Amino acid sequence: GNGKRNIFGFVGHGLRSCDHHYPSHRRGLLHQLHQQQPLLRGKRSYARGNGGQSTHEKNVLVLEADSRIGVEVVKAFLESDTHWNVTATVSSGDKKKHKYARRLGALQVNTCEQNYQAVATCRPDVVVSCITTAKETVHGRNQLFVDAALELGASKFVFMSSIGAGESACALPGPAKETMKPVMSDIYLAEQYLESKSNSIDHLILRCAPLNDLSDDSEVGKPILTESPVAYGWITPAGAAELVLRCLSTSDDTILGKTYSAVDTNTVFVTNPFLRPLESHESMPFEPLPL
Repeated sequence: GNGKRNIFGFVGHGLRSCDHHYPSHRRGLLHQLHQQQPLLRGKRSYARGNGGQSTHEKNVLVLEADSRIGVEVVKAFLESDTHWNVTATVSSGDKKKHKYARRLGALQVNTCEQNYQAVATCRPDVVVSCITTAKETVHGRNQLFVDAALELGASKFVFMSSIGAGESACALPGPAKETMKPVMSDIYLAEQYLESKSNSIDHLILRCAPLNDLSDDSEVGKPILTESPVAYGWITPAGAAELVLRCLSTSDDTILGKTYSAVDTNTVFVTNPFLRPLESHESMPFEPLPL
């Protein structure tokens, strides 16, 4: 995994969902969910602006691209019909870089260490930050790259955040609210700093649901965005990556400058008064964003 697990299995973005992190009385809930709403498997499909025509090649820098979401974001850019020149920051060390290359398979990408020089070399039009929890704060590390992006003229900055940050704390299951508070406070500071630069750079904050450990990371499912802070469930890394591409490819500029929750409609949970999967006959407790 990408980080240390606590009793809720938090690693990287959101709360991990693997059933061995749940008390035994909740494992039936996982089976119930997959009986009701099996994941849809399929290839990515991206909305494209400008009549489906790319106006020019764009440079994109993906930060912490060897995280679970980062791997799928890089793959999504490389497989997109729109041409992106992709640079990915990965952990230092030849062994880790070779492992990362294996995860990408036949896809080739420029890699570099995660520092200011990566931004200076890439000169990105777009930065996608998949920076997750580690020894250092998310806020501190992300701020460095927001500042570098501003200094070097990037036009867009996408931050892959987590449901539970800011006003979306109300979406977390009861016990997780207090347990995750220090982590989510740090992530929320990163969001606020990026938002404070909105006059200088277009930004997008995607608060990802916990990653679905019962499906393959490359499965897309049915990911959606919503402005509702109460959305909760799971999402696959590839599903989160598809949402990034859709947002950056749409001709609707009103998508930018906002904060969204990202969840898979196949795996939506109700958290109050207790954690349970949304029943098939129930309507969504939030309004999906048309994208």
